Amino acid sequence: MNHALASLARRDHSRNELKLKLLAKGHNALDIERVLDECEAKGYLNDSRYGASVVRSSVLKGHGAARARQAMIAKGLDKEVIQHNLEGCEVDWYAQARAKALKKFGATKPVDAKDRAKRIRYLAGQGFSFDEIAHALDFDPYDME
Repeated sequence: MNHALASLARRDHSRNELKLKLLAKGHNALDIERVLDECEAKGYLNDSRYGASVVRSSVLKGHGAARARQAMIAKGLDKEVIQHNLEGCEVDWYAQARAKALKKFGATKPVDAKDRAKRIRYLAGQGFSFDEIAHALDFDPYDME
């Protein structure tokens, strides 16, 4: 319990992440499950809250929903928790993609197909869908309403 609380005092963890940390320290698997259940019961450990912080972090970095989803998968969160957090966040992913494109490439249009493909690859790597990418690349910053 002391190791679990020390880890949670430093930063929030997912249940799976904390379980792996405690296993690496050589603790018994049954003891770990008991401690994790106790931490959840007391509110110290909450996968939904942790998932929301991962989404918030991704949004602040300018990443898209796919990148946030991948980060939550890497942290060992359940599919239901991931889906709940992505649906629950009030982010305009199209505006997020547009802002990322403007920050990286400025207000310039792609000069040719190669440049356009480069921009598409970049935004896809940042976790944006093709629709969001198409919206971001067709955006005219001087056409503000």
